[in-house]
Amino acid sequence: MRSVGKVIGESTSEGIWEDTNDIITMFVIDAGGKSGPESVNRAIDLLGRRGWKILRTNLPTSVTMESPKWGSDQLVVRPFDPVEVENEPEIQEEIRKKSAKPAALVVVWAWEGA
Repeated sequence: MRSVGKVIGESTSEGIWEDTNDIITMFVIDAGGKSGPESVNRAIDLLGRRGWKILRTNLPTSVTMESPKWGSDQLVVRPFDPVEVENEPEIQEEIRKKSAKPAALVVVWAWEGA
């Protein structure tokens, strides 16, 4: 049985965007879908149950979500693309070990404006 919502890998970086210092974390997640779009829908549902609301929809490419609990925090959920981890060998290795179907993974970009 596959673990739904399991984080396969993550990386964190800092950057400046529109004069704010942002902390950005990328998560690669197995949401349990059979394809990237199905996994995106599952991830959106799981996040929605935790209070995240859809801010913008650009399906099947991406969905931006925000939390009413944390005013400056947002997420972008989209189907996995190997390009996003090309500089992350540890995440690439975890994907090889833990995912029989990388095309069904989801990438979540989370950022907090400080």
